[in-house]
Amino acid sequence: MKKTFPILIFILLLSSFQTAHAKKIALVIGIDKYVPDTPTNTTLTWRNLNGAVRDANAMANVLQCKYQFDEIKLLDTPEETTTEGLKSAFQWLGKSAKAGDIVFIYYAGHGSQVANSKHFEADKTQECIVPSDAYKGEQSYILDTELNQYLLAVTNKNAKLTAIFDSCHSGSVSRNAVTAATPVTRSLNHKFPDIKMEVPRTTPPSTKGALIISAAQNNETASETVNEEGLPQGAFTDAFLKAINASPAQEDVATLEKRIRSLLRYDGKVQTPTFEGQEDRMASSLFGEEVATSENPLLFVEKINKSNGEIKMLGGAALKITKGTILKNSKGIELEVSLLDGMTNSYAKVKTGNLADVKEGDAFEVSVWAHKSAPNLVVYSAKSDLNDSQITKLGQDLMSLSSSYQLIKPWEIGTHTLAFNDVTSTWVLSNTCGQQEDLGKSISSSSVKKGVDKLKCEGSVKLLINLPLSSEKYNALSASLKESATKLSTSPLDATYVLSGFESEGKLKYAWVLQSGHTQSSETKTLPYYADPMTVSSQRFVFELQSQAQKIGAAKRWMTLNSPSNMAFPYELCLINLDKNEVVSEGKIFEGQNMRLAFKKNETLYANWKKKNMFLYVFIIDDAGGMQLVLPYNFSDNKSDNILEGYAKDVVPVNLEGQYIDFTIEGTGSDKMFLLASEEAIPNAEQLFNVDGVRAASRGGGDSPLTSLLGSINSNTRGLSMKQRRVETVWSISSKTFESCQAE
Repeated sequence: MKKTFPILIFILLLSSFQTAHAKKIALVIGIDKYVPDTPTNTTLTWRNLNGAVRDANAMANVLQCKYQFDEIKLLDTPEETTTEGLKSAFQWLGKSAKAGDIVFIYYAGHGSQVANSKHFEADKTQECIVPSDAYKGEQSYILDTELNQYLLAVTNKNAKLTAIFDSCHSGSVSRNAVTAATPVTRSLNHKFPDIKMEVPRTTPPSTKGALIISAAQNNETASETVNEEGLPQGAFTDAFLKAINASPAQEDVATLEKRIRSLLRYDGKVQTPTFEGQEDRMASSLFGEEVATSENPLLFVEKINKSNGEIKMLGGAALKITKGTILKNSKGIELEVSLLDGMTNSYAKVKTGNLADVKEGDAFEVSVWAHKSAPNLVVYSAKSDLNDSQITKLGQDLMSLSSSYQLIKPWEIGTHTLAFNDVTSTWVLSNTCGQQEDLGKSISSSSVKKGVDKLKCEGSVKLLINLPLSSEKYNALSASLKESATKLSTSPLDATYVLSGFESEGKLKYAWVLQSGHTQSSETKTLPYYADPMTVSSQRFVFELQSQAQKIGAAKRWMTLNSPSNMAFPYELCLINLDKNEVVSEGKIFEGQNMRLAFKKNETLYANWKKKNMFLYVFIIDDAGGMQLVLPYNFSDNKSDNILEGYAKDVVPVNLEGQYIDFTIEGTGSDKMFLLASEEAIPNAEQLFNVDGVRAASRGGGDSPLTSLLGSINSNTRGLSMKQRRVETVWSISSKTFESCQAE
């Protein structure tokens, strides 16, 4: 008998994010019974589950009590969860959903794989969920392509969809009942016979606004645990329910993901849940409502060692965390990072407060980015005693020199430079011939003209006027950068970027400009020459300057990051020139060439490699400081065993579920492309590696040459207890620089 939970609430109590006609609708499925009462002739060994129905009922209760859903359809008996019953329920959901509705799907039960030799994916298998009557026939299951169509029927109505599958999405995940004498799995450990059927490519629902959550990555175990009542329950669902009960109703998804991962680690589970959702969806709440988020990342407590006071945190180098970073929670407790453990973890100790008040799963926000010993970026700015109005007036006076000389922007190459020396509080004029003239503490257009005419140099005059900051703005910028990973130096000699002020269209503007000595460094060649100028009168002036410096510093840090010497991944990025059928390892490429992204084996490194199945991330940093994630793309599989096709080939084209990454070179400029291999999945990679640059346009003549490619294109084991580890998590990073040139 179908059970529904009608919830009567007054219209005034509805969430402010819903329209008057919007509803909250949920379909919740839990399947424990798979073994038929009458034996069958099938060779399949069927096993019942212990906690799936309990999971489904717990989820229905929290939807009703905490989130006040209007209609919850709960299917948890063998009669309701047949193939026909599930398909009918999915169809009902698609028909019921309307624009603006909040729709939620939860499934707990068996997952499996179906062989399909005609499938477009490289592994020639399809994933499926397994209804309670699957024992009746070989095709009593629901394929992933069918599920996608059901989910798209909801998103096509412009409803906000969230779906959770606590089963093995790939069919390789086990879920063990630790209270049972015999382990129980949520995988049938069986690949259904080859269906030999061409299936159409379906649009991933996550690219249409949906949030799709799976309990584990491909090829991982999804363990069952014992909940606080001593009953078997899915480890993921248990962590999920704990996380949402401990968090505010409107916590963003990216934060929720990290909270769940930390709770799973605390329970000793090695599985890594997958959260598929576009950037704006990850920044919204579980059900798609808008939330306010902080600029700084959150780290979560994974384990507490009470004997030595050490706290293991989920969050490491990938979040730009460094030793000395200060973390703070809502209770005012401060932690200081003492050690990094690879890309995804770090260790910290209490700086302010009591260790006893810190709990597993607690969230800590970065409050101070440590940079004293190793800042991400060193910058310099001159300051004066003039206020903004006086500096603007001086800039307007100096602009009259444009009738005599060519006045250039700070990032352009000139012959003469006028700058303020804040040590002597005097204005200094210099030229490229090595001459210099002290113009005193006060200047005007006429005094500067006399100085320029005195300092003769070859060719016509190209004058750069570099205005300093007012003392008020300098002090505000200095205070802001003290809590960042950017160091404000008192000398321009050790700075990578200087802040240059200039008058433009009657407004005083400032821009970070790369010092010429850093433009040809092999490591940082692709750093942006300058950032978008900021108007000094803007209320966000200091914030924007800090934000730009943070972005440039993060890009520089990736460019100069070296892998641990014994952890180098034995594949490098390369391009395949499709026109000439040749491999391009690095260097110059030319406009109009057709390329394919690929991996190339390094035989020397490969000989000593232990063939760990790593998570692979490919991202690009362009010459505007922007970052774009290439792999995974649209939440495709990114495990090395699959991407590199068994490591048998010397050159392996990147194949994302049947599609190669092919593109044509457009525009000119340099891009740096990175391959990061990590033993552990990096949470929320779609947000971490997709960052806008510091310039609105990186170059003329079309898009960035490489970033344009983005538009082209079974286990029975019990979950292992997490071992104490003080060695770095295995990871490796490498990069290649490609400089696109005009066609020869």
